[in-house]
Amino acid sequence: MVGQADKRKSFSMTSHVMLGVLLIHLVLLPILYTTIINIYEKNSEEQFIGHVREITGMLVDVISAEEEIIDANKTILLMEYALLSGEVLYIELSDDYDVHLTPKDSMSILPDDFIEDDHIGHHDDGIYFISVPANIQIGGIAFTTFKLGFDEAVVTERLALVKKSSLAILGMYFVSIMVLLGYFTNVITKPLRTLREWSRAVAEGETTTEVTLATRISEVKNLAVDLEDMRLSLVDLAERMHYKAMHDELTGLPNRSLNDDRISGAIMRAGREDDSFAVCLLDLDRFKDINDTLGHGVGDEVLRIVAERLNSGIRDTDTIARIGGDEFCAIIEGVERVVAEKLAIKLAGLLEPPFQVNGHTLQVGTSIGIAMYPEDGATPELLIQHADVAMYEAKYQGLKVASYHEDMDKHRFEDLQLSVEMREGIRSGQFEAVFQPKVDLRTGHPCGCELLTRWKHPRIGVISPDKFIPLAERENLIGEMTKLVFDKAAAQLKQLLDVHEDFQVSINVSPLNLLDASLLDDLEIIMQDCGFDATRLVIEVTENAIMTNPLRSARVLQKFADAGIRISVDDFGTGYSSLAYLQKFPINELKIDKSFIIGLHKDSQNYPIVNATIAMAHDLGMSVIAEGVEEIQVMELLDKLKCNRIQGYYLSEPLHFPELKEWLNNFDISDYR
Repeated sequence: MVGQADKRKSFSMTSHVMLGVLLIHLVLLPILYTTIINIYEKNSEEQFIGHVREITGMLVDVISAEEEIIDANKTILLMEYALLSGEVLYIELSDDYDVHLTPKDSMSILPDDFIEDDHIGHHDDGIYFISVPANIQIGGIAFTTFKLGFDEAVVTERLALVKKSSLAILGMYFVSIMVLLGYFTNVITKPLRTLREWSRAVAEGETTTEVTLATRISEVKNLAVDLEDMRLSLVDLAERMHYKAMHDELTGLPNRSLNDDRISGAIMRAGREDDSFAVCLLDLDRFKDINDTLGHGVGDEVLRIVAERLNSGIRDTDTIARIGGDEFCAIIEGVERVVAEKLAIKLAGLLEPPFQVNGHTLQVGTSIGIAMYPEDGATPELLIQHADVAMYEAKYQGLKVASYHEDMDKHRFEDLQLSVEMREGIRSGQFEAVFQPKVDLRTGHPCGCELLTRWKHPRIGVISPDKFIPLAERENLIGEMTKLVFDKAAAQLKQLLDVHEDFQVSINVSPLNLLDASLLDDLEIIMQDCGFDATRLVIEVTENAIMTNPLRSARVLQKFADAGIRISVDDFGTGYSSLAYLQKFPINELKIDKSFIIGLHKDSQNYPIVNATIAMAHDLGMSVIAEGVEEIQVMELLDKLKCNRIQGYYLSEPLHFPELKEWLNNFDISDYR
């Protein structure tokens, strides 16, 4: 809409020029016309008055030429003769006593009509009256003033003709200027319009048409040349960008996008020819150790050497691509599985010889997984997926090459892959903390947050705890992960403890954590280092974890309680314990599992359970928190049931720390009611 509005308000260059010239001429032509007429009128008046004075002087000279007394009849005869010329309309001699001598029969103007004029048209009577002093003796009377009236029509008619002619000439000039201006602007704008159409075509992606423009205007011609240069530059840039978009910058090999295109092309060719081909996925062994020990510079050089070796081991019709950090993919066309496995072994052998990088003798190996078209998949995604499964099977089994087959459990090998990558993820800081706020229903204020862990995997993306926590427990990494995430977040959380009173932070402790005797010591060291008050920390332990070994759990939990750390039973209601039995443990809080809270209403089956749990927990001196609150109706119902605290997506999803601070600063319980 904005573009359309701008377009409606815009004018072309021709419009601007035409409008500008029109305005200039509309201002200048009246001034020019007025100036011409004024000059002509002034000159005509001067000539007319000079002529009048000349005739007047001549008449005075003729009448007073005789030295003797002049005869009155002769004088009148001379006056009448002057009237016959047509220029003189009135003539009179007068003395100081108002005696007039005029040819009365031949004039329609009376002496009383005489009013001397200062200029032509002075009194709007069409006659220019003038008087000059005289000394003429006629019939004993001394006439001292000679008065004449001249016809102004000679001047006014000529002036009117000049005005008319001037208007016609200026009008023709104006029209000629506009016609010429229109012609020249068209000469200029026509090639510019052509260039604009070409520019628009380029903007729409058409860069194949050469810009050729026939014009004699050097500026426009230069612009056309510049635009052609720009087109060529765009073509070159597009080619370079396309190459860059489809190739790995470090090794020059095709990247993942081009690799997928090549697989799609191979599928089309194999489908037409009823042929098969192999997709081989390679992952380097020991590369991460090289990167971590010697730096990324050496690691990049290793990748370049690996790319050269792999590229030398394939045919021109095949493709080797770098699709990830240290992952490569080979597309080998026109082969069966047996041949593909032999070629894969050959590729693995190419990487085994040691090589020198910056004075270091290095050696890398590889694990290769093979997927065949069409047996193992008919799409690029499926072929890559199955080759990936086979590759991790090879890595897990310690093989150089493994070929995919149907009984490979995809999920098992995904877990294997994650297990292999988890240690590196912990070392490289891929595990990060997020925080889900909690709200006290009694005060309507935030009362704390739960520290949660997310695995930001560089290849897969964000992995939820449901996926990696069981793997971490299986690999005995859960304790290290818990300490690492809390250590990274403790200093940040200390900022919130300083600002928000009664704010508490809860962390989840798995069954393996609970059995780890060093967990409490490590947490206390972390809290002491950043000034974190232990009484503001809550550990959440599932009731199943407690009941696995009740005696040991009681001893461990008591140590936490003695250190001032609060105990919360997580996922309460999903186990087989009773509140009476849990009373034997130093428990401060029950956390009702979200399976009882989601969709809770008075008529639901879970309502009596939730109601009874809250009431009994209060009777035992425990506070209650409900997780999984996703609707306002559930929040209002929990408030009526006297539930102490809530958390869930209705209030907020898990947030990163800057988002949590902003949420806390802007929170208002009225926004949720």
